[in-house]
Amino acid sequence: MLDEFPASRRILAAVSGGADSMALLRGLLELRETGRVELYVGHLDHQLRALSSADATWLEAVCENHHVPCTIGRVDVAGAARESGRGIEEAARDARYAFLEATARSKDCPVIALAHTADDQAETILHHILRGTGLAGLRGIPRERELAGGIRLVRPLLEIDRSTVLDYLGQLGQDFREDETNGDESYTRNRIRRQLLPLLAREFNPQIGEALRRLAQQAADSQAALDELADAWLDRILESSAGECRVKWQPLTELPRHLVREVFAALWRRQGWPRQRMGFAQWDELAEVALAGGTITSPSRIEARREGRWVALRPK
Repeated sequence: MLDEFPASRRILAAVSGGADSMALLRGLLELRETGRVELYVGHLDHQLRALSSADATWLEAVCENHHVPCTIGRVDVAGAARESGRGIEEAARDARYAFLEATARSKDCPVIALAHTADDQAETILHHILRGTGLAGLRGIPRERELAGGIRLVRPLLEIDRSTVLDYLGQLGQDFREDETNGDESYTRNRIRRQLLPLLAREFNPQIGEALRRLAQQAADSQAALDELADAWLDRILESSAGECRVKWQPLTELPRHLVREVFAALWRRQGWPRQRMGFAQWDELAEVALAGGTITSPSRIEARREGRWVALRPK
């Protein structure tokens, strides 16, 4: 199943116990037999479900049976969401990635493997469209990306659909754990999966998933060209010092406004500032500060103020 997976000395597989992640685990076990990888498993109990502790215990037993070291983490995600004012899904995602990154570092794993599939990709793109995305959002889930410190996130199942995953598990006789919240249609993503995508496939385009994935690839190619251009402009206008970045605003007046927005997005990437709550409106407000003056504070708590020849940006 993972014939194209790049060889790496140590891999941390993020395994929830669901069908997709168990297919990832079994595929990586096949690779381990070839001597290409040394495998570890990480599982975070979000403590959001009555059966979550039982799922963790079940997975520990599976890993022990296959002689795979397994690290179990536990986080009160609901409590973290209440304290921070974030939604449950956002708090869960942040906790999960923090746990995986810390576990990968402790095990000296340069690669973290995640089990997102082609179905997840289609759902994500459609979710972004419904929320009002730009070109970057149409890219959907990246196949891989770098974390701080050189750790690489990879998604080797991203071009494999869920039906293939289930067939593979059936051939192996591998069971998995069902997350009962996947049937809860109060979550937007579940409604997209269970209602909207089947409706679109039935009434409009039987190949809607493939059409969305092609759109994602085209958007990714276009965004990559924009990113390269924005990075080149940022190199020309950026000065950094302890605790502050400054960009010369006058050269930005030569650019179309959409490219000014991309320059600020490139700055956020370079600085490692949070981007989860940054959308079109926020990037456009930054462009307005650069081109017309003023002061704003972004949702990621970065203050931008035009001062003389510069736009100064400081974390608050």
